[in-house]
Amino acid sequence: MLNTGEQKGLYSLTNAILKKLEGCYNVTEEIVEILSDICIDKVDLNAGTIIVAQDGDYGDVYLVDSGWALRARFMANGSRQIVNTVIAGDFLAFNALLFTTSDFELKCKTDVTAYRFSSTVLERALSRNANLAAALFWINGQEESMLAERIVSLGRRSARQRTAHVLCELIARMEIVGAGNDESYLIPLSQDEFADILGISIVHMNKTLSALRRDKIITFRNSLLIVHDRPQLEIEAGFDSGYLHFTRRNDSRSIGLIQS
Repeated sequence: MLNTGEQKGLYSLTNAILKKLEGCYNVTEEIVEILSDICIDKVDLNAGTIIVAQDGDYGDVYLVDSGWALRARFMANGSRQIVNTVIAGDFLAFNALLFTTSDFELKCKTDVTAYRFSSTVLERALSRNANLAAALFWINGQEESMLAERIVSLGRRSARQRTAHVLCELIARMEIVGAGNDESYLIPLSQDEFADILGISIVHMNKTLSALRRDKIITFRNSLLIVHDRPQLEIEAGFDSGYLHFTRRNDSRSIGLIQS
């Protein structure tokens, strides 16, 4: 499958996006060909680059090939809520298809390599193939599911449960695109950033991670997550990966490919 795309400059393309889509769909040669047609402008973005400012105008759409970005909302008092993380295989500024301005800041956490294209180019690509359109809107729907699950965490889970749950989610997302292994995962987030994801103080975040380490469930240090007891981590979180809709994770709720 990848050879077809590589002939047109698909490169590692999304090995990430293809693996992610294959988590739910049977990715056809036609889908690979369309992606290869639009993924020709590969750009390098430095850590700290603001892709879209809060209340700023949307520009291009990006498909992340490597690196991490954060989507955050800043309050008038200077506090921050990180809404979600963007990793390889995810889109940045996908909402440019629908809106002109962003309510959130999109910022590179690490150096990021991504494929850049205009919203017009993406719209034309979606019109070429109904399966690709369904697949990409599935990705957008998955993001909504993750945001809904985060609301559940903020409203009903304890700090320990929130922490365990977001770690399980990140692990599942990384595994589907081939990042990490069964025990260790590079997660370039600080304790302060985790606190802003989970809506708790940095002190509480530190105590929670220390407790999980003391109980020999995980160790998180210098951006490296080591999972000592995966089953117990999932029990602590009450984690059910169904809301991620990955068939390759035996999720019975995943949707099927549109039949042509």
